[in-house]
Amino acid sequence: MTTGLKAMAKIKYCISSSYGNDSIALIQLAYEMGLENVTIAYCDTGWAAHDWPERVERAEKWAKSLGFSTHRIVPNVQFEELMQFKKGFPSQRYQWCSALLKIVPFLDWLDEVDKDLETTILLGVRRAESQERRDTPEQIEKSERHGGRDVWFPLATFTDDQRNDLLARAGFDVLPHRSMECAPCVNANRNDLRLLKEIDIAKVEELERAVGKTMFRPKRHAGATGIREVIQWARAERGQYDARQSSLFNCDSGMCGS
Repeated sequence: MTTGLKAMAKIKYCISSSYGNDSIALIQLAYEMGLENVTIAYCDTGWAAHDWPERVERAEKWAKSLGFSTHRIVPNVQFEELMQFKKGFPSQRYQWCSALLKIVPFLDWLDEVDKDLETTILLGVRRAESQERRDTPEQIEKSERHGGRDVWFPLATFTDDQRNDLLARAGFDVLPHRSMECAPCVNANRNDLRLLKEIDIAKVEELERAVGKTMFRPKRHAGATGIREVIQWARAERGQYDARQSSLFNCDSGMCGS
C-alpha cells in the first residue's frame, strides 16, 4: 500500500530517495537545474534507525520549500513481518529484501500514477561510490527494470567533493555513514555497526529470537553469533575479536558452581 496517494498532476521527474548523502545532493542538483514537476518518493521499510524519521521529515520539508512534491510508500509487508514470513534473513549475496521492500512497492506505485510511462526516474548513483558502480551510465532509455521508463543518473560522474558541495549548498552536513533507512542493513560494515544505538540493537535481538536465526552470518564476523556478539566484533580492532570471549565471562561455562 502507499500513503497519501491521491489524484495528482502527471509526474515528469521522480527521484527515488533514501534521504542519505547522495539523495540530498540529487535533490539539490535537480533544483539547480531548474527541473519542474518533481516528486521525491521515499519507501518506508519499517526498519529505519530510531532517529531516521526525523531526518526524513526535515528533508521532506526542505524539498517542499524548493517547490517539489514528496511521497512516502509503505510496502504491504514491512521488514520484521517479512523476515518472520521468510523464516530467515537476506544475505549479502541474496538481497531479496531490497526488491520486496523498496523496488517492487516503488514500481507498483509508479504504475498507479504513471500509467503512460511518461515519468523519468532519477537515481542518485555515482560511479565513484564503488567498483560495482563504476560503469553506471548517465541515462537509460525505456529501462526494462523500471517498467519501461527512462532512467537518469545525474550524479553519475560526480566526485565525493562535488557531491559534498551540493550538500553544503543544500544546508546539510555530510553524514559519516550511508542512509539509515534500514538499520542495520545486511550489508552493514564495521563502522555502520559501531553507530547502532541500543534501541536498534535491541530490535534486532528481538527479531532474531522471533525468527530463530541470526541476522549476520558468523563466518563473515569472525564467528560472532547473534547481534550482541556482532556488535562486540565491530567494536574490536581488526583481528582482535575472539568469539570465545563471549562465553568466558559468564557462569554458563560449566566451570563454576559445581
